[in-house]
Amino acid sequence: MKTALLKDGIKEIKNSYKRFISLLLIVLLGVGFFAGIKATSPDMKKTLDTYFDDLDVMDIQVISTLGLTNDDVKAIGQVDQVEQAEGTYQTDAIVTIGEEEVVVKLETLTDNLNKLNLVEGRMPENANECVVEPRFLIGTGHNIGDTIEVEIEDITNDDGEKEAILKNNELTIVGTAESPLYIYTDRGSTSLGDGMIDYYLYVSKENLNASIYTNVYLTVAGAKDLETNSDDYLEKIDAVKDNLEAISEERREARYNELYDSANSKIEEAQKELDEEKEKAEKELEDAQKEIDDGKKQIEDGRTEIETNR
Repeated sequence: MKTALLKDGIKEIKNSYKRFISLLLIVLLGVGFFAGIKATSPDMKKTLDTYFDDLDVMDIQVISTLGLTNDDVKAIGQVDQVEQAEGTYQTDAIVTIGEEEVVVKLETLTDNLNKLNLVEGRMPENANECVVEPRFLIGTGHNIGDTIEVEIEDITNDDGEKEAILKNNELTIVGTAESPLYIYTDRGSTSLGDGMIDYYLYVSKENLNASIYTNVYLTVAGAKDLETNSDDYLEKIDAVKDNLEAISEERREARYNELYDSANSKIEEAQKELDEEKEKAEKELEDAQKEIDDGKKQIEDGRTEIETNR
């Protein structure tokens, strides 16, 4: 029986040997690709892990719609297993290049986390300098040393007043750098321009005029010794996330109370000013009424005197 099946199989292969060879090559090609991916996958993960470790890339990012203060950064830094915590401001801006507008992701530099890989030039040293990604120079035709102007919508501060985000919107390009936060070509979406972010750029913290942060980056103690995205790494990160959740309600309440107290203080000041103006107006009305009454009395006295003289 087995011999008959074997002979029949050989006969079929001989009759359709071209199809057999094609299928064999496809299988070999698939196995080759699979073996290659399986062999290179650990090396790719190791390369990414080393890259992130060298540039001290954050493990967790904290974002708040109410804004984050220095007290929030301090509180996050004191959470169990948090090694470092740094605040930064991130926003979308428009840069006009000739008649064209490009959208950039603007962020303030950090001191220790998410370090940039300098490609050309130098890092910003004062408030009117910036570094851009290499693609920015290629896409816009600018060079290191050129000056650009970023357009950013003002924000409302805790006092309810409009406030510029940057002290200086005219920036001199002093270098190009690669950010570990943007390892893909996609820069994300935005409500500005055509809805897509074209480039990213970094400015010095000295140029930040806003009194709050939009993001807090933090690293976890011992996470650098583990491979990025491994099960042990994710387990350690999740534990710290739970610790952050434990203080999140307290920090939200503290931030809400801070905003409430600031707004309430403004209302009290406005009410006090209104009361003072009202009291002043009432006194002026009283003085005016008194003058009118005195005038009427003088008129009556005059009439009496005229009648008496008559």
